[in-house]
Amino acid sequence: MALTPVQLAARAGKLTGSRIACLMGQDPETDDARLKREKQVHQLWLEMTGQAEPVNLRMYWPAVLGSATEHANLEWFETKNNCVIADKGEFYQHPTVPWAGVTLDGWYQELNCPIECKQVVNPRETSLPDVIARFQPQVQWQIECTGAAQCALSIIMGVQAPVVEFIERNKDYAEVMKWRGEQFMAHVRNKTPPVIFAPAPAPIIPDRIVDMNGNAEWKRLAEQWLQVHGAAEVARDCDKGLKALVPPEAKQAHGHGVNITKDRAGRQYLREFK
Repeated sequence: MALTPVQLAARAGKLTGSRIACLMGQDPETDDARLKREKQVHQLWLEMTGQAEPVNLRMYWPAVLGSATEHANLEWFETKNNCVIADKGEFYQHPTVPWAGVTLDGWYQELNCPIECKQVVNPRETSLPDVIARFQPQVQWQIECTGAAQCALSIIMGVQAPVVEFIERNKDYAEVMKWRGEQFMAHVRNKTPPVIFAPAPAPIIPDRIVDMNGNAEWKRLAEQWLQVHGAAEVARDCDKGLKALVPPEAKQAHGHGVNITKDRAGRQYLREFK
């Protein structure tokens, strides 16, 4: 799982996907999670200001397991999709932000997008939407730094075969990431302790069917819409029919309570005639 000297040199002084994640947080965030994130941000600041060595991930089992299963994850993806994943381990520099970049797990050439491999080891983490939300910072950073429109997120949950979700670019979330990254890098350059921001809600992926029968406001608006929807369609048909009846030489036609006027460009306007 160790990075090569070339990879380490490319990542030096850069906020990568794994580094940017702690600046975003999770929503909602418990007290324990907040304290953990504060320590992560401070540790990252110490590392990037040269005051501390990087944490030894060889002693962190989830990282060890994720690294060990990455090859199998990519190989499974290649087999299932009859493709070859390119640029494994390549570093992509952000085209306009000098302090931003990502080390790819791979590049899915058929869809012109990165692929990010993850291993979920927490037996209590069984909700796929929650897992996706947790990895959104890294996924969106992959998209932002490569200029892709989406990212293939391949997740191994327990002993199950990888589940692949294609996550689309979220421009607003990426802008928040870049802004927070710039604030953090300013603290790195000035060697001032970083500010800890509140959690930024991850982009929501619609995946539920919701019954709104118990919502009173929904009921009120739905009943109004049903009353006028059919009438609106009939009104549009009548509008077209009435305008078609106006003689070509007429600049105005009226009768039975309605009036149609025609401008010099031939556009017709239907109004109530009083």
